Amino acid sequence: MWKRFAAVVLTAAAVLLAGCGNVTMLQEYSFGYVQLKTGDSEVYLMSPFDLAHVQRQNGEGMMYVNNDKHINIIVVSEPSSEGTPQAMAEKDVAMLKQTPDITDLQTKVADATVSGRTAVTGVYTYDEPLNGQKASLVVKSLFFEDNGQVWHVMYMYRKGDAMGEEVTNHIFGQLK
Repeated sequence: MWKRFAAVVLTAAAVLLAGCGNVTMLQEYSFGYVQLKTGDSEVYLMSPFDLAHVQRQNGEGMMYVNNDKHINIIVVSEPSSEGTPQAMAEKDVAMLKQTPDITDLQTKVADATVSGRTAVTGVYTYDEPLNGQKASLVVKSLFFEDNGQVWHVMYMYRKGDAMGEEVTNHIFGQLK
């Protein structure tokens, strides 16, 4: 009888403890490629979720967005006649520098090759008030050109969010 009781207790403990511990990235997310399309440009981007397709009101091009508790993804396309990937990255940094609510801004912009494409990457960290409280954010941006469009893919997460950082590092630059 004690053996049966011990077996039941051990089984119950195993069931109760099975839910304990940290959820891994691959347990929380199912990754896939989402289609991004504007004009003659069609790109596939790895993402942990679908991206909503939004027509931009202030010009040509498209915007794709979505977020969850760990990461925000924003993708914007603009005609290449608006500028090069390098010029778009510089414009992005200038805009951040001019935003009055942003403090402690650190930026790093570099040329890169991502998934076989010539690109420009940007990594920005800064503090910004969100919902009345200071939030420390990390933004990783990717700028590249494809068939007449310059794409800006932005991944944003809170500094210290290990899952947001892991997801961003897993999907950053995964293009087809």
